[in-house]
Formats: sequence, structure tokens, C-alpha cells
Amino acid sequence: MKPVMISFMGLDGSGKSTSIEYAYEQLKKQGYKVEIVRAAYVIKYMSAVIKLGKKILMKKDSSPFSGDYRAYLESMRKQAQKGGVYKIFSFCTTLEFKLQILFSIRLKRMLGTTLLVDRYIYDNVVTYAANLGLGEEYMQKALNGKWKHTPRPDKIIYIKTPVEVCCSRKDDIPDPLYLEIREPLYEAIAQEHDAAIITGDQDKQKMLDEVMAVVNGCMK
Repeated sequence: MKPVMISFMGLDGSGKSTSIEYAYEQLKKQGYKVEIVRAAYVIKYMSAVIKLGKKILMKKDSSPFSGDYRAYLESMRKQAQKGGVYKIFSFCTTLEFKLQILFSIRLKRMLGTTLLVDRYIYDNVVTYAANLGLGEEYMQKALNGKWKHTPRPDKIIYIKTPVEVCCSRKDDIPDPLYLEIREPLYEAIAQEHDAAIITGDQDKQKMLDEVMAVVNGCMK
């Protein structure tokens, strides 16, 4: 039997990281070989090349966190519509994320490690859809296309927290719009893929207990 893989998703400030860390500690206490991993979301192996490519492509608006977020979105969407250099950039990021999935997901599962995945292909398609102004059709096409053969988690846990609560918890969110355009996309993914939905703005320990009920159910 393959080791269990559970993917966590949610808005920045939702309580996702707190939930993952708690689940990790509890599984360690139960004697499981477990690890928190991240794949298909943050650049790691090809960082220098991709950052340079994004700066060339986007110029001064190369990061959603370094200036006017609305200008960043406008610039990203214009470049995507042009194709050309954007397609090369997109290919490179896809290659990067597939390398991450190989080393952080496939190989570790082969070694018998239970994986708690802090952001995965679902967060990837949400980010692309948000950046490009696309919706559910694009996300399903991506999941059934370039991510078709990636390992699927045994369960997705979606920490659902209102945007205003997330903003009050985080001081590095570039604009409430950053979360507002992602919220309905996460909702769609959660419904489509039968995610366990945990309320993130309830009593903290109650939230963590609900997370562990789902996690322990997967371990049986």
C-alpha cells in the first residue's frame, strides 16, 4: 500500500500552514514517517532563470508583491495574450514544477513517506487562472492536461476562511483583490474534487481537531 498523501489548500492567512504543522506533529507522535512538502507552486530548481525571464517579460511589474497589484495583473494578462515569450516562460515554469513533483512527491512516496502537501497542482491552476482572468474551464483543462499524470492526493483539505479574516492575519497581501479573485476558484476546486472543507475562522483548536479527524480517517 502506498503511503498516504494529503494536499492542503487555502487562501494566504487561512490557517493552512498552522493546520499542516499540527497534523505533522500529531502524525509524528503516532509513529508515522511523515514530511511536509511543497510542489508545483514556488520556484526552486530553476529560480535564477525563471526570475530573469519574468523580469524581461514583465519589466517593473514582475512581482505581485513589489508594487501595484492591479498593474501586475494587467501586465501579466497582456503578455499572455501576446503569446511568444510568455509561452516559453510558461513552459519553463511547468518544467520546474514537474521536477519538483518528481523529487518531492514521487520519489518520497516510493521511499514510504506520508506526505502533507502545502500547496500543490490545485493551487497552481488557481494561481494561473487568477493571473490570467480565467475560470473553472481553464482549471479543469489544466488538471486534465499538463497535470493529468501527476500523483493525486488521497484527500484534499480546503481551509475555508473569509477574505477579510485572511487580510487581518497577514500584512504582506498586496491587495484584497489578490485573495478575492482566488476565493471562488478555490471553492470550485473544492467542490469538483470532493475536498474536506474546514472552516478557518472558528476556534483554533476546533479547527485543528477537525483537520486531524480527516487526516486520521485517511491513515486507516
